[in-house]
Amino acid sequence: MMPAEGTFMFWFLNSRLLHTGITLTVLFSLAVIVFVEDFHRSTPFIDMLPPGKEFWSHPFRFVATYGHVFKLHTDHVSAETAERRKKKVDDVEKRSRYRKAHGLDEDLGFEDLPAKSHAKSVGPALSSQNLSAQVDSPSTGKAAPNAAEAQSKAASMAAQGDQSTYVDFEGRRRPVKRWLGIWE
Repeated sequence: MMPAEGTFMFWFLNSRLLHTGITLTVLFSLAVIVFVEDFHRSTPFIDMLPPGKEFWSHPFRFVATYGHVFKLHTDHVSAETAERRKKKVDDVEKRSRYRKAHGLDEDLGFEDLPAKSHAKSVGPALSSQNLSAQVDSPSTGKAAPNAAEAQSKAASMAAQGDQSTYVDFEGRRRPVKRWLGIWE
């Protein structure tokens, strides 16, 4: 049974602001705890962290030392990531040199499968053949007299990025659908 209006318990149970504050405090606290625990488990500089009991006697020194160790950790992770990326780039370069040295086809993709051509990667909606087919007159199948003008207009509209329409997979221009009348 609900308490009577005007009592403290009624206010406590029906206060949205209080419940929002409690919820956000709990979620923020959990996020901080998870972040700190993950940092403690993954850092190679764990021995440089100050002991927890030092926080109560020297809080500013504790936070400053913790910040310096965290900066060391982020620099270490960044260096490892850069090294991994450099290793991958070097590997791609070695493969390219190997292909050139052994006369292999440069157009080979992953595991000697042929790489997609530019026309296949662009797709049917943006291919130049499809744009020229759009400008052809539908009844005769011949190019309209102002085909070059229409093709340049279609190309300029595609370059401008018309926000109210888009080209579907069959090459037709369609209006952009709105969600709930707000988003495009």
